[in-house]
Amino acid sequence: MFMLIAVALSSCLKRVDYPNRPHIEFLGFYPNLAAVGPSDSLGAVKFSFTDGDGDLGLNEGDTIGEFAQGQPYNYNLFINYFEKQNGVFVEVVPPFPFHVRFKRLTSEGGNGELEGEMEVGVTARPGTPYDTIRYEMYIVDRALQHSDTIVTSDIILP
Repeated sequence: MFMLIAVALSSCLKRVDYPNRPHIEFLGFYPNLAAVGPSDSLGAVKFSFTDGDGDLGLNEGDTIGEFAQGQPYNYNLFINYFEKQNGVFVEVVPPFPFHVRFKRLTSEGGNGELEGEMEVGVTARPGTPYDTIRYEMYIVDRALQHSDTIVTSDIILP
C-alpha cells in the first residue's frame, strides 16, 4: 500500500525540464496611474520567463568582451519601441536605447533551472505626436541565446 502512495506522490512532483534557450511570455501592461509628465514611467510591462540552464542576468563584473559597455550584449533585455503612424506601427530608434541590463538570477532550489516573472518600467519617446505605441522585447542569456520576441498590447498615451 505504501509503495502505491509514494509512486502517486512522486508523479505529482515531477521535475520540469526547461530548454536551455530562454523563453518569455507577455503577461500584461500595467499603467502608472500617477504619471503626470512625459519623463514619468508610463507603466510596467510584465512577462514570465524560463531558462533550463539558469544563465540569465549579468554580474557586475561582466563588463569585458561582448558584455562591455558599448557592445551589443552589455544589455540582456532588449526593448524596441514602435509608434502607430498613419495606422501602421513604425519602429522608432530613440537617441538612448530603452534596453535594460538586469542582474544575474539564481534558482531557489539551486538546480540551475529558472522560472519566474519580471516587470520593466517603460516610457514613450518625449514629445511624440502619436498616441499609440507598443514595445517588442526579448532577453539574451550569458551564452548569447536569444528568447523569442514578445509584443505588448497597444498602449494609448494619456
